Amino acid sequence: MKKKLLIHVAQKERWEVAAVNAINFLKAGQEGDTLRVRLVANADSVTRVCSCEPELFEKLRQVVLDGGEIYLCENAMAKFGVKKEGLADIFKTVPAGIMALVDMQAEGWIYVRP
Repeated sequence: MKKKLLIHVAQKERWEVAAVNAINFLKAGQEGDTLRVRLVANADSVTRVCSCEPELFEKLRQVVLDGGEIYLCENAMAKFGVKKEGLADIFKTVPAGIMALVDMQAEGWIYVRP
């Protein structure tokens, strides 16, 4: 069965929970499952990605290594002064996080906000 999980990270304090949820989801698959997970971060959550603690960064890196994707809102990045050039290569961006959330749900992604 194909399962697509969309995790919305709207607060900088929620990154750890989001990362653990993503890792646990990807590990919980049954034989024959195709699991995909995306984290979409907007608002002040984007401020934490440039200087996140090594433990959190390793969790986020593990999400990507396990096949997940992490997207940051470019609008929020501009508002909080987060530069694309300073991002680690595990992060992707979208022009507007809110639009990405709507579009992904329209594509069948199941929305969760930890």
